[in-house]
Amino acid sequence: MNPTLYSLTPRTLTLLASISERLGEVNAAHLHHPSPLLRRAHRVSTIHATLALEDNPLDRRTIAELLDGRAPDTSNSAELEVMNTIRLYDLLPSLEPYLGQDLRLAHGELMHGLALDPGQYRTGTLEVVYGNRPGRRKAAGGNISSQVEQLLHFAENDEAPLLITSCVLHYGLVNLRPFTAGNGRIARLWQKLMLMRQWPVFSFLPLEGFIERGRSGYYAAMEFADRQEDCGSFINYMMERMDEALHELLVRERSVLSGADRISTFLLAKVHGRFTRKDYRRDFPELSPATASRDLAEAVAAGSLERIGTGRTAWYKPLRE
Repeated sequence: MNPTLYSLTPRTLTLLASISERLGEVNAAHLHHPSPLLRRAHRVSTIHATLALEDNPLDRRTIAELLDGRAPDTSNSAELEVMNTIRLYDLLPSLEPYLGQDLRLAHGELMHGLALDPGQYRTGTLEVVYGNRPGRRKAAGGNISSQVEQLLHFAENDEAPLLITSCVLHYGLVNLRPFTAGNGRIARLWQKLMLMRQWPVFSFLPLEGFIERGRSGYYAAMEFADRQEDCGSFINYMMERMDEALHELLVRERSVLSGADRISTFLLAKVHGRFTRKDYRRDFPELSPATASRDLAEAVAAGSLERIGTGRTAWYKPLRE
């Protein structure tokens, strides 16, 4: 099977448009550079979720303690998994997503003390497991290095949108299973690395948390793609999780803004001439019509906007100094 084969559906294109729009909103609201406190909270959530997918039993509080410098119990494999993941996250920005040697280096860090051959490609066949459920095939051994290089070359040179190609890379690594252990973790991290080079928000966006919430769907999407020999369904699954994660980020961060902050963000994000309340709510879809009207009325009273007309036909324009 060629793991880079996929078909696109109208659902894929709808998700692509939605994610692209949300990424534009993230950049306009400057959410791609979060506060250190928010970045730490997302790091804890991400590490917890990605290891929970591998049945690591530690809770967020314990992970936060380890992230803050508490000495780990070196005899506890669960704590060792956390420390390895923390070190790899720190290393991630210096790695190149299209180099096999960097992939092996990352795996070596991730599985240090946890596998017999960290950072080394496997040589024998491997049973395919979807979560805790055995699959119907085995991942063949031999020639792993060249297959990984072909996959990375595809990811680097594919002309499809990066959002789609990153999902193919994720699926391809899981499908090939180049290592004896840790393939799911390294695949999720490698997609993150590919995305964060283009969009910094992915460096802290807790995408893994949304995968972990519906983990059965994650493994079902993999299994279905294997049976169909087409990873289009897996692409849709991963893009749905991206869309959800970005939507939650926007709603949560915008909810703490004052009306004046929202107006300021709205005016800075675009070059506005005249606009209506509907235009304003399009940028802040979580706002009720009453809240949007209040924001605009306060901006008019403060002298930052001029209102022309009344009722639903009213429109506004910014007042320049």
